[in-house]
Amino acid sequence: MAVLQRELSIITSMGRRYSGKIDIPSETFRTTDLLNSSNVYWRNPDEKCYENGLMMHDVRLYVDDSSIYKRFEKIQIKISEVIYFYDELENVGDEGEKKRASFMVKQSNEKAKEVNILTRMAGASFYDITGTFYGLFRKKSRDKFFPLTQTHIVEIYKKQEKWTKRDIALPHNFIGVNNAFVESVTIG
Repeated sequence: MAVLQRELSIITSMGRRYSGKIDIPSETFRTTDLLNSSNVYWRNPDEKCYENGLMMHDVRLYVDDSSIYKRFEKIQIKISEVIYFYDELENVGDEGEKKRASFMVKQSNEKAKEVNILTRMAGASFYDITGTFYGLFRKKSRDKFFPLTQTHIVEIYKKQEKWTKRDIALPHNFIGVNNAFVESVTIG
């Protein structure tokens, strides 16, 4: 049986980026649904140390934009430490997902909305995240992670006693944001 995996990048509360592969139960399973599950999928549950952990394989740990600090064959990351994630699926936020969201919007009588999120401080920085949310924001705000498309992220950090900002580049303009790190939100 072939092992199903998906490329994923995770940004943690200390500003580190882990990029590697996670095991998935099927190709159609969305990463947001996987991380929101009460039982995150583990191919080998005997390796699990943390109940709120996620196993990643072939991992590269970045401490800045481009420098790999360390590589791991596999590593467990506490989901509670993840500020946001993005996967390498080009079809996330594509027309199929928008059709699914449109169907949900019609049933709920809510429209897609612009969202602006300020995260709480994590390490020496916080994030200003804008994006579009499809579906019921109120319902999804009860989940661990909620999806945003057409996303733009700015990291605000202190450098030499002065606040500085830096745009974060995303491969497909989709992220899943951890609700535990949301300090404030504006829905327009």
